[in-house]
Amino acid sequence: MEKAAIAPRWDVVRSRWVCSIRGVGVDVMRSSALADGRAEVRVSDARGRYLVATQALGAGDIVIISQPYASVLDEAARHVRCDHRFATAEEAGVGSLLRCSKSKVARYASCEAQAAAWRSGYKEECASLVACAPRVPPPTVRLAARILWRRRREMASAPGSDMVYAEGAAANVGLGVGYDAVHALVDNWHLLSDEEKSHFAHAGGAAAAFTNAKLTGKGIGSDARDDAGKNVVVDPTTPTETVPETRPESDPRETPLQVAKLVSRLSFNCHTICDDELNPIGIGLYPNAATMNHSCVPNCCSSFKGNELIIRTLRPVEPDEELTIAYVELSATRAERRAELLKHYKFDLDEVKSVELEVDSESNQQDTQTSAPSTHPIGPDTTLHDYRADDTSVPAWRMDKVDQMHGCAVSVNGVTCRGGVLVVGPVRKTHSKHETVSDDKDARRVDVHIWGSFTNEQGVSVTDREHVGVVISEAARVLVDAEHLADVSNNPAEVFAKLDRFKGLAGGAGVTNGETNFALGTCHVLRVRARALLLRMYIQTGNFEAAVSVAKMLLPAYRRAYPKNHPPLGLHLALLAKTEAYVGSLRKSAKHGEEAVSMLRVCYGDSRVTREVEQTVREMRYELAQGDEQTSDDEDYLGI
Repeated sequence: MEKAAIAPRWDVVRSRWVCSIRGVGVDVMRSSALADGRAEVRVSDARGRYLVATQALGAGDIVIISQPYASVLDEAARHVRCDHRFATAEEAGVGSLLRCSKSKVARYASCEAQAAAWRSGYKEECASLVACAPRVPPPTVRLAARILWRRRREMASAPGSDMVYAEGAAANVGLGVGYDAVHALVDNWHLLSDEEKSHFAHAGGAAAAFTNAKLTGKGIGSDARDDAGKNVVVDPTTPTETVPETRPESDPRETPLQVAKLVSRLSFNCHTICDDELNPIGIGLYPNAATMNHSCVPNCCSSFKGNELIIRTLRPVEPDEELTIAYVELSATRAERRAELLKHYKFDLDEVKSVELEVDSESNQQDTQTSAPSTHPIGPDTTLHDYRADDTSVPAWRMDKVDQMHGCAVSVNGVTCRGGVLVVGPVRKTHSKHETVSDDKDARRVDVHIWGSFTNEQGVSVTDREHVGVVISEAARVLVDAEHLADVSNNPAEVFAKLDRFKGLAGGAGVTNGETNFALGTCHVLRVRARALLLRMYIQTGNFEAAVSVAKMLLPAYRRAYPKNHPPLGLHLALLAKTEAYVGSLRKSAKHGEEAVSMLRVCYGDSRVTREVEQTVREMRYELAQGDEQTSDDEDYLGI
């Protein structure tokens, strides 16, 4: 009997994923722990809201399936994805997307999708986009406006209407109905600096003006500035006949202060919407998922189908265990993660009492001593912080096992020593049509932190610690320059030249004293960043043999930084398997592919990338059975 072909596709009208079996549409039946009562939101004075499993959950179980209260595509993705449910033309099964004839901004997979978006609020936004043409407000401003428009539609709708957001109203969630679920989220206003409050107030003013079609097209950029750096121009005299202002002047939820606080809520509660390869495509507000706390060793992860959020468990979870996700990049050092969480989420990693948060962390050793460092400049915009040159000294901050790999991995004459070095700065550059490179005079500043003895097991030492700081600070600057060039330059040779320079510095070039030779360890955080960039460049230039070599170098660091089944680890294994297949390493490709599939099945379920890797594994197994394997020995490429 012929097997039926089953291929999931996105139904752009009914906003769901459908399997077509011999031409018959069948809903993919999915349930979630939160919807079924196997998880609930709890509240405490010390921790606020947090999500807890009420029953045992298995690895790969779906915790949350959620449609956003509102979402918006970013600048690049809005040209290639449907504005209604964020599907590409290929995902929607159409040849090309249709562009809105009025605003010239939104694109749709079909006329039906456009009609659905029109009913869901794009009618109002289209008029506002026309009013502020040719500029398009930044995603955060558009998202805040979409939330305000939805709130107004909810206020005009009957209770129980499809227009009213209901996901937060469940008894085991308790956020409330409609906009109440948004308003219930934390805004951390009392923790903000005056500068941050001013930033949110400015963005809130732009959102309010855009909502009421009063935002002109004279100046709006990614940071509420135009290309010349001027502030947003809000023209109160702009005609509003197309979309009249419906907010009563006494509406307490749309005062300037409350809209500024709404933008603040978005800053602390939004999710970055990504494709299967973790490329960001937009942002969305999912009130239920916003109740989940951060952990450096999370037991859950998020993925997206269009703009639908799906959160799955990474491992078995016990009843009453908190369900957590990672807010920040886990391959960063603990000090970097702590700084990122303080800056963007207003909580201190050192003060959080969650057992889950620190279950895999290690405090600095009991037999070590923290003392005030010797601090002095060692060059332009470079400061050395030296915490003493003996085996009992440690830096002032707490470290975990990732830091033991990323910071303490230094060597003398190729033998690992007990010392460590971490670099803070320089600021990583960004550049696009809507972002400009920072001209802050402190952007190139580097602080080098050194601790412990640079003496290896053979008794060989590095005594010139100041010179180590000079060279490592230069290595950090060269790496940032290479990362920036990779984003803006069309000449890969420029990037490779920077990476070659980094390799020399990280390997101790110029850091010699008699017979000694200092180098960053193989898994030091700077080397990991450099290798990730090198892998990207080798794939971009089609040098897959070199890509395989570098991907293998990255694997040990990723295995230690990420929990098992976490998406970045599974995707890296998938990439390694595909490149190994390309160069003829069939047996290795099949092995890494099978491991990737086992992880992606847990974190992504039946996704496109999972199926692609499964296909690769099947092809490798078939060719191995035919005896067609070719061997490809790793050569000495740039390496780093």
